[in-house]
Amino acid sequence: MRASDFLREAEALPLVPLEALVPEGGVLVLAPHPDDESLGCGGLLAAMAAAGRPARVVVMSDGAGSHPNSRTHPGPVLRELRREEAIEATEELGVPPPLFLDLPDGDVPVAGTRFEEAVLAVIAAAEGLGTIAATIGLDPHKDHEATWAIAKEAAGRAGLRLLGYPVWSWRHLYPAMAPVAPAEVPAPPRGMRLDVSAQLETKRRAVMAHRSQVTRLIEDDPSGFILSPAVLSVLVRPFEVYLEEAA
Repeated sequence: MRASDFLREAEALPLVPLEALVPEGGVLVLAPHPDDESLGCGGLLAAMAAAGRPARVVVMSDGAGSHPNSRTHPGPVLRELRREEAIEATEELGVPPPLFLDLPDGDVPVAGTRFEEAVLAVIAAAEGLGTIAATIGLDPHKDHEATWAIAKEAAGRAGLRLLGYPVWSWRHLYPAMAPVAPAEVPAPPRGMRLDVSAQLETKRRAVMAHRSQVTRLIEDDPSGFILSPAVLSVLVRPFEVYLEEAA
């Protein structure tokens, strides 16, 4: 089917409670960058915490590339700031602080030694859990695509269930989020929409904890990345989409 219709159809998937999406066990969320855990899975993580069920986060990259022209926040400073923001966000969601793999922003691997190391780290982090959730391969960012590849490899080796979640694929709602879309995908979306209406304000607070990404906190790089209100209106809604075959 046409990729432009994929997420449009995903918005019609069944709306379900947590128990239907994750009937048992825990969840490991893989975030390509600090903030993707809140943007894509904040509701899921908050719901798991409220239910007293285990949930963990692995942040794949250091996020240090969002403001490359800043003199006040060069790479090492921004790396530490984004780490602090992610810790604050996960605390808001009620889950443990993330495991940070600190891969270079923009260079999460898709093969080779570093890929293998990332796969093994994910398998170790998922011990005792039954499900991995990672950004879908359709997300038009190479770190998101690489995170999906790592998740697929780790889930396959460990015999874990794999769910894909979209962050930058909502082309039909906000075309600038996905300026380059794949021509087609193999099949219509399969999965569920998780009802996160009860967790929506918690998710919103977690997203806003990433101040370097949602405000002009870093003033000396006006061209730096920022999540605009228009983008946030797409990503912070009363449901989250989780796909069973997403790439």
